[in-house]
Amino acid sequence: MLAPWVPIALQRAWATVAAASTRAPHGCDSVPAMLGTVPGLRVTPVNARAGRVVLYFHGGGYVIGGPRSHGKLAAQIAHAARSEAWLVDYRLAPEQPHPAALEDALAAYRWLSQRDGIGRIALAGDSAGAGLALALAVSIRDLKLPPPVALVLVSPWTDLTLSGESQRTHRGRDPMLRRAWLAACAAHYAADVPLEGPALSPLFADLAHLAPTLIQVGSEEILLSDSERLAERAKQAGVCVRLSRFEGMWHDFQVHAGVLAEADRALAEIGTFIDRCVE
Repeated sequence: MLAPWVPIALQRAWATVAAASTRAPHGCDSVPAMLGTVPGLRVTPVNARAGRVVLYFHGGGYVIGGPRSHGKLAAQIAHAARSEAWLVDYRLAPEQPHPAALEDALAAYRWLSQRDGIGRIALAGDSAGAGLALALAVSIRDLKLPPPVALVLVSPWTDLTLSGESQRTHRGRDPMLRRAWLAACAAHYAADVPLEGPALSPLFADLAHLAPTLIQVGSEEILLSDSERLAERAKQAGVCVRLSRFEGMWHDFQVHAGVLAEADRALAEIGTFIDRCVE
């Protein structure tokens, strides 16, 4: 279904149906909510600790996805982190190309950081959402806003130019993503903006002074090079970064938490990482 010749409306419907395979943690309350002017989903697990929040950005190549497709993954991360989570339902391309998603992300972060009792915000996301979270972190730093305490990037898409070596070497190994679909998504999202611009491809941004960062990636991903290069560039910029590579795993395998042992291990690592950053 994730192919450039499949109508985007059908891709969006498929993403919602496919989400049925993701298990939600027990005792997790999810309700639609507004982050100021930006729609989203508020997720509250039974084990949430006061004052800690995960601001979550869903994947989908900037053209599909939202609370119905990624709400349960956000809940899994919230439960692992013992945190309330807010999933941002940012505007999608091609109807709303860049900078709409980043504008929504920044507006949501401004609103959340100004709420009473909110002092420790972790940014998290998967795939394109992880790229958006990284671009947001750079914007927060440049605007001198109160910084997040952590970044959690799951299978991040950080290079819309598709220049990574794994785009060639892993072309047939990732069961989920194909280069042609990624190229179409990049074109929809960028419109007339150069793909190598750091707001679109935060791999090429100045990464100095960002929060401690956890990157998780599967060894079979076509986006493997995005994670490996990001980890190296972040390290060179002085960021405290951890790259966790899961052998034999594919793009966004964390959606199978509760079914796949590697996904459970990945979620546990996310929880431990956020714990260390917020305490």
